[in-house]
Amino acid sequence: MIIQKVRLSFMVLLVFGFLACDDDSDDRNKFAGRYEVKEQSLETFVPRNDYEVRIRKDLATIDQIIINNFYNLDIDVYAVVSGSSVTIPRQQHQVYEYKGSGNMSGNVITVEYTVSSTQDDSSFFDRLRAEMTLID
Repeated sequence: MIIQKVRLSFMVLLVFGFLACDDDSDDRNKFAGRYEVKEQSLETFVPRNDYEVRIRKDLATIDQIIINNFYNLDIDVYAVVSGSSVTIPRQQHQVYEYKGSGNMSGNVITVEYTVSSTQDDSSFFDRLRAEMTLID
């Protein structure tokens, strides 16, 4: 009988623990989803082809999200969320470096960021503005 009570108490605590993990106060929840991206270079003012990204919470941290297919390159870039603001810290993937920041208003995230080459023999640099509209 005591073992059953201990098991029941453990199960109740386990359920409450899982419910507490998905707290509505987690700002990252409003960023999670699939987005259509309209992007334009602020250097050349040439729009790029529209594409989609998926944003999910980084479960290993308390304030980061992961943006999949960033810059339409099928790479994961992480960003730090604070309220409705998002910051993409400097990070490198393949031969490019990314950094930027933005805000969410309603179901649209507007981000300005830079992409530059990390190769010594390349002077590639672009500054972009992306509007990410929530699809689902």
